Amino acid sequence: MWFGNKGRRPEDNDRRSSSSKSTARPRDRKAGHGLMLPRFAWISLAILAGLGLLAFLVWKTGEWLFWKNPAYTIKHMTVHVEGQVITPAHIRDYTGLREGINLFAVNLGRVRDDYLRKQPISKSIVIQRQLPDTIIVHVVERVPLARLGRGGAMGVDRDGYVFPLRSSTREFAVITGCAEGNLRSGTRVDLQVQSALETLDTCNRIKATEQVRIASLDVSSKEYLDIYLAAGERVRLAWPGLGQPMTPEARLILEKKMTTLASILRAAEERGRRVVNLDLTYGDQYVPAQEY
Repeated sequence: MWFGNKGRRPEDNDRRSSSSKSTARPRDRKAGHGLMLPRFAWISLAILAGLGLLAFLVWKTGEWLFWKNPAYTIKHMTVHVEGQVITPAHIRDYTGLREGINLFAVNLGRVRDDYLRKQPISKSIVIQRQLPDTIIVHVVERVPLARLGRGGAMGVDRDGYVFPLRSSTREFAVITGCAEGNLRSGTRVDLQVQSALETLDTCNRIKATEQVRIASLDVSSKEYLDIYLAAGERVRLAWPGLGQPMTPEARLILEKKMTTLASILRAAEERGRRVVNLDLTYGDQYVPAQEY
């Protein structure tokens, strides 16, 4: 029996040495791969730090050039209002814009959105910077087409937007019988109330208001509108598509019915008679009427 390395051939030693080296290589490769991870992490941190520094420098540059530059301090504020209710003082209070602040220190988009939320009576507001020291504000009020509810404290415009009336005016027709959801400021009315607005707008558009002086419209029925005129006449009105989005065909039918109503009222007045009840829920050829 042989012990140790005696008698071992040189080729055997070379083979063992080669085998040891080959088995060691994968471990060395794994170890080298593990050492590369911290290097990537450091590179990532360096990139993030560089981006943060760049953002800080951009911010400071913008601060120096714009929103803390005294050259852009507001010295003149011009306010234009299309309407009778809102005043320049209201606009200053609700926007926070005033002389003495920097033109670029406020987010004009946010100011506009906040103002419209606080002032639903305003249809639109445009805010413009005029360098170096002027800001221009243009506001358009909503124009009431009718009052909502028996109290009539809420107004509604042609587009169906609800807003509080600043005065207890009675010059507008009142829409009654509408759901409570139509009486919240800043909301838009439902389609049944929109049909009543279409009726009022049609009277204005075809210039029938001299004969058809509408005092109120009851929308509690889904099948027709119950209209009361200023002299007490009661008119029941319906058309195909009542309570649905208005189509050109439905609008044409409504125009014909309102023209017919104006003609009947005019003819009765010329005969010295007065219409009491009128039913415009049928076709054009049949209009039941009661007069005295």
